Amino acid sequence: MTRALISVSDDGFTYISLNGATSRYSDTGQAISYLGDYARETATPLTVTIDDGEKKTDISIDAQGKVGSAPKPETGGAHSATGDTTPTAQTNSSAEAAAGSSAHDSTARGSAPQGSAAQDPAAHDSAAHDSAAARTEPANSSNDAYPQGTPFSGPAPATAPKVTKTQPRKRASRNRPQRLKKITVPGLVLIGLAILMVGAFVVPNIVPVESDDAPQTIGSEQQVNPASDLSVDKTRDVVPSFDNSPKWEAEVPKHASVTASDRGVLLVNDGKLEVLDPDTGKSRYKDSISKSPTFAVDTVIDGRPALLWQSGNTAEALFDGDKKPKTYQLPENARITSAGKSVLIKSGNKLSTFGTDGLEDVPTPQAGSTPMAIDDDELFSSDWNGPVKAKNLKTGSERDIKLERPADELQIIDWISAGHGKAITLWGEQGASTNSGHRIQLVVHSLEDGSILSTVTTTTDIVGEKTWVRGQGGKRAYIGPYLFNLQSGLLLMDVSSRDIHLSEPRGTIVPCTMDTNTSCLLAGKQAFKTDTDLLAVVGDGREAIVLGDDSTIRAYPKKSDTQDR
Repeated sequence: MTRALISVSDDGFTYISLNGATSRYSDTGQAISYLGDYARETATPLTVTIDDGEKKTDISIDAQGKVGSAPKPETGGAHSATGDTTPTAQTNSSAEAAAGSSAHDSTARGSAPQGSAAQDPAAHDSAAHDSAAARTEPANSSNDAYPQGTPFSGPAPATAPKVTKTQPRKRASRNRPQRLKKITVPGLVLIGLAILMVGAFVVPNIVPVESDDAPQTIGSEQQVNPASDLSVDKTRDVVPSFDNSPKWEAEVPKHASVTASDRGVLLVNDGKLEVLDPDTGKSRYKDSISKSPTFAVDTVIDGRPALLWQSGNTAEALFDGDKKPKTYQLPENARITSAGKSVLIKSGNKLSTFGTDGLEDVPTPQAGSTPMAIDDDELFSSDWNGPVKAKNLKTGSERDIKLERPADELQIIDWISAGHGKAITLWGEQGASTNSGHRIQLVVHSLEDGSILSTVTTTTDIVGEKTWVRGQGGKRAYIGPYLFNLQSGLLLMDVSSRDIHLSEPRGTIVPCTMDTNTSCLLAGKQAFKTDTDLLAVVGDGREAIVLGDDSTIRAYPKKSDTQDR
């Protein structure tokens, strides 16, 4: 059985070591969630050791991605890991305790559905970037031969970080209970955790290091891009540039999982689900549930905006203006991605999407191509080298989108994401890979004509294993230290030289952490130190929804139109 190691390092982040490569996550719950999706995508059972610096806990993840009790330890086994995930429906108490010990605001009550990616990431979900994990081990299932994985054969991966006995990075202490009690709460995957996109991708040929053609190697400590003009300030506002008098407020159960978006505020507690109207705070819909949602997203179905959530093999879509949601029966073991404006469903080799009358079949791309996202009735797919193909699901017409090359000597070394009119890729010289420490180009292309919208000179140490995270409301997205305007594709902020870590954006405001444990909100060119738990910015930026320490949701109106756009 393949072994994985989850460790908490002195920088407050959680690391996964798998198959000789190391990747970083914001908390243990997100790491376990990643490994569950990796196990399911590759049909590979895992034995996972969780080391928080104080104690070690062993769990197992089966080939369906379900977390359970750990098998007897294998003697002489090595720990190795990498991946990204979707949480499982049931876990044992040891896994829950491990996940609950390092909760993050994007994995609990403060999460906004990443498919606010309906216009939006998250998040959750950069489907294409996650192909790196899937490519390390081909799927064993003969029934899911498309797309097929390709073993990785690049330069030696980074080693796992040294684990020290320090507490993980936390938000400022509050007087309310810890938000994440189980890794199964809806907040864990409501945003940013999209379907792993297994790629039938061909790994570039590797050039020996001593070759004249070898790309330039740069240490991660070397600054590549000049620091953005960012100031750190204090604010007396609950949310910067928003009024301190709430427009409406509503009490929520003390231990409820709370998620907010443009389409509604989703509350889940004690077998009950309720959706509040984000404009008034009044209840739009409530019902009893047998299973907690594992996925929620703002989306567009046949041109109609809707709040969609998944519970087991069932999905429900509450359309704007409707009092009751429409129920969909999903295929067995269906995987969902909100990388595009519409949701893409994959079950084995079959693709589908949501329609007003039920699930609608989506034609499978030709072998060797990977389906990435659905935007405006077009399915976007590509093989490793492109071009991107956009097939209209209504008319059957197809167009090729040739991505503009940032430089003649550069080639694609990884697909990060596609959807919402943008393709995000990494480019490097022959020999560069996602973990080789080389200078590379992070490129945002338009999916209209393949033109370059922005490029960032960076290194694989900085973004090689990072995820493209789309924000609620479709305004912002980030990868590593780079914040982008999701609508224009332009780089807005580079915090690589500052001790600032970005979280899933809410509209144009980005929750962040500075100096290891100080919570902040990034608005425009200013980072404001504040403990505000911002759930969402809705109504085209006119209203900020906040969860208070007193288990009360409040909506604050915008002061003016001066907020950075």
